[in-house]
Amino acid sequence: MFGGAHELSIDSKGRLAIPAKFRDLLLRRYTPAIVVTLDSRQKILMYPEAEWERVSQQLLSLKTAGNPMLQRYQNLLLHNADTLEWDGAGRVLLPVNLRRRVDFEKEVTLVGRANRLELWGREHWEHEMNQALDDDPDELAFQLSQTDLQL
Repeated sequence: MFGGAHELSIDSKGRLAIPAKFRDLLLRRYTPAIVVTLDSRQKILMYPEAEWERVSQQLLSLKTAGNPMLQRYQNLLLHNADTLEWDGAGRVLLPVNLRRRVDFEKEVTLVGRANRLELWGREHWEHEMNQALDDDPDELAFQLSQTDLQL
């Protein structure tokens, strides 16, 4: 399972150094290849190949007829997916088409989220974390009580 947040920089050639912690996990449990795709202008999703296969099958099974927003999101993820392997220095070259569509260029935060990695623009990540910290704890407790989640 991926976890933790790492502040990184994308170099001038569009390469991102994957932290050794994440590379080691990929090599132990998966393959060195990762699939990257867009999620929004704020983040790029990065999946081990095996996880992406499962996710892409779920995306393909969505009932999108009559729901243009869901169809566009399905297309966003599937049409922008690209398989990458890291070089000898542990870097991946982020595809130009993905870099062109996100609202960040250099300063990023790479976050582990269980079965995937998320690449956020640093400012977007900070905003997301500050918003989560500012949420009303009583309202959050109520919302969690409405789920099956047990922490």
